[in-house]
Amino acid sequence: MARKRVPRNLPPLCEVLPVLPPTATEGSRQLTLLDSLRKAAKQVRKQQSLPFYSMREVSDHFGLPLRTVALTYETLEHEGILNRIRGSKTILMGKNLSTRASVRAVVGIPVWLHAFVVSPYSRTVNMEIEERLRESGFVADLIFFRADEACTPDFTMRLLRHNLDKIIWHTPHPHSTDILLSLKDHGVQQVIIQSNETPVTLPFPTYLQDWQPAYQKLAQAWQGSGIRRVLVPDPPYLPSKRALKLFSSTISNHGMEMELVDGSGAAFRRKVFGSRNKTEVGVAFMDHLGADAICNEDPIALEEMMKTFRVAFCRGPIRMPYFNCRSSKVDIVRFSAIEIATRVAQDLKQLEPTPGIIHTFQATYYPQVELNDQTEFL
Repeated sequence: MARKRVPRNLPPLCEVLPVLPPTATEGSRQLTLLDSLRKAAKQVRKQQSLPFYSMREVSDHFGLPLRTVALTYETLEHEGILNRIRGSKTILMGKNLSTRASVRAVVGIPVWLHAFVVSPYSRTVNMEIEERLRESGFVADLIFFRADEACTPDFTMRLLRHNLDKIIWHTPHPHSTDILLSLKDHGVQQVIIQSNETPVTLPFPTYLQDWQPAYQKLAQAWQGSGIRRVLVPDPPYLPSKRALKLFSSTISNHGMEMELVDGSGAAFRRKVFGSRNKTEVGVAFMDHLGADAICNEDPIALEEMMKTFRVAFCRGPIRMPYFNCRSSKVDIVRFSAIEIATRVAQDLKQLEPTPGIIHTFQATYYPQVELNDQTEFL
């Protein structure tokens, strides 16, 4: 069946689009075509949308490859001038079209995919920030990334393609400084939420997360319960490795010894269960990446560990479906995702944040809580 002819109420191409210079190179011809089509679109644009010249017409008119014309149309679509309907027609957008609601700014929220899956806190804080920004007239754009791309130039370009006005970084990687500075050079305003243990020292509006008061309370409780040695699986995540210094000094100041153990699941379990005086041993997980590998690899062994030893998740709980319907008590150190999301969104709504420390959030220590009672578990 022959394709139905698209009615076009536009002047002939020869009257609207001039011929390209014969001496132009391939690259300059594409740029010249883009400029010519942009001017022609503005010239023939009406109040209402209407069909535009087909790519085949433009290709024949200028004697250019169809692929070159298609790339030009793609650019004009990104600019909001055209709307390509695959296999049908290209629409020139009308002057009357506008967004249904005004948008104050597009706010990017980079989210480490692993943390979003494993950490209830990560899921809650990012979802709450998105919801509160939307209520205040912002468009929140959650941009997921994997660990191996967090510090690469390609990630910088991917962020820039989102046409962001602002970015809220939650605990940017210590090696991502070049990305933050590159975005700053492109005019993207940035807000950082980070731990005060290993801060990224850049001139951005910053919220700090202070773990120390909660660690002090945990150390006091463990010292009082007779614990003398704390076993910590060696964390694979760089910021968690750096955070160990503060935790170790806190444990030491309360008369306990911290021992860093091989972080592989089987080796760590052998070390823990091989302890002679089990009442004097505590187990502390200092990052989500390592805790996920150990806890979800053999949850039955972990359940036995929780019954025998005092166990603490010192960077917030992780997702462990095995314990959703089982009774197991652990110590938890965490931040309130609701508190952080509310404060950050409210500040962004009310004022233009200035470089420097805006506020410091305090972590809370929860002793011997039921895992299946944690409200942030999803």
